[in-house]
Amino acid sequence: MTQKTKYLIVLGITLLGFILVEIYKPKPVIWTPTYSNQDDIPFGGEILYKILPELFPSQEIHDEKFPVLARHTEQRTELKNTSYINICNTFTLDSVSLIKLLQFVSTGNTVFIAAEDFGSLGDTLHISTDYISILKKGTAAALNFTHPELRQKKPFIFRMEDAEAFFVDTNKSTIPWTVLAYNHLKKPTFIKVKWGKGTLLLNSTPRVFSNYYLIKPQNCYFSINALRYLPQQTIYWDEYYQAPSIGARFRVMNKSIRKASDASYDESPFRFIVSQPALRWAYYLTLLALIFFMFFEAKRRQRIIPVIDTPQNTSVLFVKTIGQLYFNKKEHLTIAQKKIAHFLHFIRDKFYLNTLLVNEDFLDELSNKSGVELGKLQALFHTIQQLNLVNSISEKELIALNKAIEEFYQTVKA
Repeated sequence: MTQKTKYLIVLGITLLGFILVEIYKPKPVIWTPTYSNQDDIPFGGEILYKILPELFPSQEIHDEKFPVLARHTEQRTELKNTSYINICNTFTLDSVSLIKLLQFVSTGNTVFIAAEDFGSLGDTLHISTDYISILKKGTAAALNFTHPELRQKKPFIFRMEDAEAFFVDTNKSTIPWTVLAYNHLKKPTFIKVKWGKGTLLLNSTPRVFSNYYLIKPQNCYFSINALRYLPQQTIYWDEYYQAPSIGARFRVMNKSIRKASDASYDESPFRFIVSQPALRWAYYLTLLALIFFMFFEAKRRQRIIPVIDTPQNTSVLFVKTIGQLYFNKKEHLTIAQKKIAHFLHFIRDKFYLNTLLVNEDFLDELSNKSGVELGKLQALFHTIQQLNLVNSISEKELIALNKAIEEFYQTVKA
């Protein structure tokens, strides 16, 4: 073994040690609020975006990285029966965008904005936000709804720094607003403002809609119930106005075009590579491989064909997780309602039948198209009608319903 070979072996072992240390080093938690549907960090919005199809079944959900209202204005297309969602720390609009937003609302659409500062929109509505005084602060903040069907006996508890903002009336407003939720000091944190034919739903605690609280059963229902104020219609999830500056907004647009996942994508490629531990060590390993090639390889070899892993269907895992959550909490009726909704959607999509009116003609036509016996269909839809009239069901009834629906699917697919 030559001296040069020994040096290369020592260099390789040392570099391998550094790589192993970086691989197994605990990944630091990023606590920066982004509310992006691509971020699984504590204050990201990935979970909220994923449960929107559950809250708004059969509705189109658009993920927007461009100014959606400006684009539709330029294309001379009018948005109708549409909801707009934006969750951010500071909702900042220029004068043109503000006019387009209010025109969008006045035509009968709905806007849901969760932010601690509403900028020019708050100035227009004469609504501002303030924070709980340090003299009244505790370790936690409690939020609850005003609607009797949503109000809980025990309020929803959040960290004080995540739910300390509330709305303040400047006494100059001539536009009435309705309080939908308040904190433990009876200060409004969620309000509804009528504007023209539409509605503005404004929330001053955006962090309660983040991943951090949606994974907690005792907190997630506040966010879910808040979104239930939105009607069942097309939704535009806007991330363009989440960015606090013009430069940051262009980076968001650039991320959408190039499908980059890091907010500093506009920096030089080398700086981005060395800022990421995995890419940095991959770069070092590539340099080492080039050195080995220069020393030990001289002839040309065929390029190695990369192995592409099969994409994983994480949607199925997500649905199973949500289903298990309902089952563990013994919310059998909720599970049954979702099974029924999915079953009726399958009939509409597969056989092109209207499920709003279930009568003998409907059952006869469904039996002819699906191949399922008429008697079984009559029994199944009778069970569904009975479940729509009760407030709770037993586990045994849920299992029976599931068995009947699965039997229908098997017969259709046979």
